[in-house]
Amino acid sequence: MKKYSITIISTGSEITGGKSQDTNSMWMANELAGLGIKVRNFLALPDDPEIIYDEIINLREKSIQRKDEIAWFILTGGLGPTEDDYTVDVVLKILNKPSEIVEKARLKLESIYRARGRDLGDLLPAVLRQTRIPTDSIPLDNKVGIAPGFISELAPNINLCCMPGVPSEMREMFTKRLLPKIRDSISPTKMFRAEKFIWNQGESLYQEKFVKNHPILQSGRVEWGVTAKRGYVKVTYLSPEESDLAKILSDLDNTFPDSCSDDIFSLIPKILTERKQKIAVAESCTGGWVGKLFTDLAGSSKYFISSLVTYDNIAKENILFVNSETLLKKGAVSPEVAIQMTNGLEKHFDLDYSLSITGIAGPDGGTDEKPVGLVYIATKKKGQAARVLEYRFPGNREIVREASAHNAIFQLFKEISQ
Repeated sequence: MKKYSITIISTGSEITGGKSQDTNSMWMANELAGLGIKVRNFLALPDDPEIIYDEIINLREKSIQRKDEIAWFILTGGLGPTEDDYTVDVVLKILNKPSEIVEKARLKLESIYRARGRDLGDLLPAVLRQTRIPTDSIPLDNKVGIAPGFISELAPNINLCCMPGVPSEMREMFTKRLLPKIRDSISPTKMFRAEKFIWNQGESLYQEKFVKNHPILQSGRVEWGVTAKRGYVKVTYLSPEESDLAKILSDLDNTFPDSCSDDIFSLIPKILTERKQKIAVAESCTGGWVGKLFTDLAGSSKYFISSLVTYDNIAKENILFVNSETLLKKGAVSPEVAIQMTNGLEKHFDLDYSLSITGIAGPDGGTDEKPVGLVYIATKKKGQAARVLEYRFPGNREIVREASAHNAIFQLFKEISQ
């Protein structure tokens, strides 16, 4: 791996003013760490063109002084059509170059106007300005929004990448278009890549139990990284030797036999679609989170029927036919209720698999017997008895809910794979 430095820059006066959190930087750093790529530093800048200009110039000069270093400055924000979107203009000033319109972005904007019944003559310069990038820059297609990102060379081996600040636009662009370019510039040698998910194991435990004891990883000839997610970690390995990766993956499965998997978020849709099978979900504490994870993926209508959010006990009784006596004696957060929720799904739908979640996400509602973080997840194949597992997730309300949703999908994957 070549010598490199990565600086992540977030622009926005709402960030520097303390009114909004910079989630983009944390997310990108986590994704890079998953490939064993470290971030040198972070910057948060207000929507002030002079400050943005000065900071980028300063970064460029420091990188030039360090020599023999590949530098990436990754900036998010300021690419929209409003008056405080200064990014493109600042970069044009730095490069002393004119701008050019990205035709693909312009056509996308025109199609939106047509769909809304607007005349193309209404395309004002203020709207079109979001389709500009500096001349001679590499455009980064925006599949989610309008404004394209771009990569500009500030000096030999010093690259400035600008992307939208909207998280959904930035994440797709970063993962699909920018990350491969960063990886290739740092590791130009052909590398084979492998990844695994390890469920309910933290990063420190993974390193202690596996990395420290594995001779190939300790040899240094394989690059590895960990991306921490809610309820699991994604581990990634890069090596010029496929045999090294095969050995590592085999040992990983043996070390974590019940909690190691491939990318289930893409595998489950593939398996269900090929089998022409259907699933439905009953959610309580997750409030539809699992349903969102499935329907975020295009083509989910082929296998996903419904997510019934039965938050209150009345909904559990009336919609999922959960027994009122069970609710009274065992409580809504119990293995018995989780099982009855899956049975209720079968009464509603012609499906192959059902999944249910009930738990205490907090911050209130916990007791000594049933603390915050207690969650029951049940999976059921049609015609067979339901399987239910108990989890105790640490953390705040959001962490408990997201970890519950992720692990519910993992338990569904195990059910489907049997």
